Amino acid sequence: MTESRAVFDRIGATYSEAFADKPGQLAAGEWLLERLAGRHYPLVLDVGCGTGSPTARQLVDAGCHVVGIDTSPVMLELARHTVPEAIFVERDLFDLDGLHPTQQRFDGVVAFFSLLMLPRADVERALDDVRHVLAADGAFVLGMVEGDSDHLERDFLGTKVPLTAYSRDALRELLQRHGFRVEDLRVEDWQPNAEALSRLGGELSGVQAQTHVYACCTVV
Repeated sequence: MTESRAVFDRIGATYSEAFADKPGQLAAGEWLLERLAGRHYPLVLDVGCGTGSPTARQLVDAGCHVVGIDTSPVMLELARHTVPEAIFVERDLFDLDGLHPTQQRFDGVVAFFSLLMLPRADVERALDDVRHVLAADGAFVLGMVEGDSDHLERDFLGTKVPLTAYSRDALRELLQRHGFRVEDLRVEDWQPNAEALSRLGGELSGVQAQTHVYACCTVV
């Protein structure tokens, strides 16, 4: 994760500006909130929280307690300013033990576009860890880019970064194999924010239109 951590340390707040328009991510967050409705201050783990925007902010505003993890110290510092009510910890994305404040299991877990930085073998490890820390009646939402690649390098914000992607059917099968029931699979065609493209110019070279897949899951 060293290479990707260096990338996100460098781009910092630029990432949130460039990727601000993700209605599918907010809608997937709303699905999770609906599943957790009626619980008293549900605790949600945000795996690869980035700057805390939009998801940690969305969850806290809806009454959740949030623990966020990321590999980038710069992103975490931004998150602490964006969502001071949450807890943020520097941690590898497949090292989820000991994060619950009272050593229980989380009511919900989200991982939006963070696991795609891992090789497929580590994605499988991460999903097993998510299943381990998630309560039996909990919910999990995963956001990925649709495709077919295993840690394939691509140009991203002027730097080579790895991308792991699955077709929507392969993603469903992967989640089922790791103990999740896919309740809803949502697909969104996404393009970078036009205003940010104009304002940031060369910083956004290599950012292209993508198909995003959101898997909304419960535990089998």
